[in-house]
Amino acid sequence: MLSLLKNKLALAALCLGFLLTPFAGHAESDSDLGKVAEQHTRYIATYFPGRMSGTPAEFLTAEYLLQQFSQLGYRAHIRHEPGAARPLSATSVVAERPGQLPQEIVVITHIDTPQSYTAQQRLNNVGGLNFQGVDNNAASLGVMLELAKRLADHHNEYSLRFVALGGTQPPLQGMSDYLKSLSIDQRKNMLLVVDMTNIVAGKHLAFLSGNTTAAAVRKQTTDQAKAIAQQHAIQLLTAQLASSRSRTLTAYEQVGLPYLRVTSSDAGKLTTLATGETQSVLRDNAAKDNLAYINRHYPHRLTQRSYQLVTILTPLLRGLLTPTHASAIKH
Repeated sequence: MLSLLKNKLALAALCLGFLLTPFAGHAESDSDLGKVAEQHTRYIATYFPGRMSGTPAEFLTAEYLLQQFSQLGYRAHIRHEPGAARPLSATSVVAERPGQLPQEIVVITHIDTPQSYTAQQRLNNVGGLNFQGVDNNAASLGVMLELAKRLADHHNEYSLRFVALGGTQPPLQGMSDYLKSLSIDQRKNMLLVVDMTNIVAGKHLAFLSGNTTAAAVRKQTTDQAKAIAQQHAIQLLTAQLASSRSRTLTAYEQVGLPYLRVTSSDAGKLTTLATGETQSVLRDNAAKDNLAYINRHYPHRLTQRSYQLVTILTPLLRGLLTPTHASAIKH
């Protein structure tokens, strides 16, 4: 079995060189906003299903991302984390574009898809080798890659980092490993973490500020995002991720990082972590979280969300990366 797995991996790696070529061009026109993101999403979902932590699909997705970032001029590398709390290792990609200052804005999403650990999960068709994971989380990877293209030639005061994490499904060891790898200075220089996840299936696009994120930062992020959305007639819900009395904090907030979650939700009003519906609307169901199901039951949703997020996040990030003295992000 191991030999067969290695042979499949070698064959897939050989084919990867031919598969990486379609998206070398830049997205140059605002009329094309979101098109490159959607292309990447469909490509990743189709060619790299079952991106479970430690699998060939996760590794090949990381290689794909690495080449895309490198072609755009980012300093990119792959991180391999041994599986302390998992039977297999996790693979992540980090791409950086240094600015004039050491402080940085970080855009994070995840590569890996869920695994079925229990009989109930298998009965509910959770994850697995055939799981395309459009909403978890190929669409976020697609948006990340288009943002990287659109910001590649932007001259920034602050640095920009894109992180595509592996090992983020329970027990979330990949996320913890990455945060532990950061030095005190690196954490201090992280002015904002923008975390994209489950952006497709929810009825409403939502930007949620972390519970520990300062009011001034929320004004520059969620408030500004809503203003940009209104200019383009895009409906956007904004809220604080958790109430002030809630002890539920993300891993990023636990280490003191200002945090913004970019997601979607079926909730009509978002005020707390509970009503924010942190679990995917599609419940990680392989029979639903795939291109065929989403095209049928959410027609044009993938195109719409790709456009909406690139339209909002491109100017938002440009503004955050080139601050004035009056609007500079501070912890």
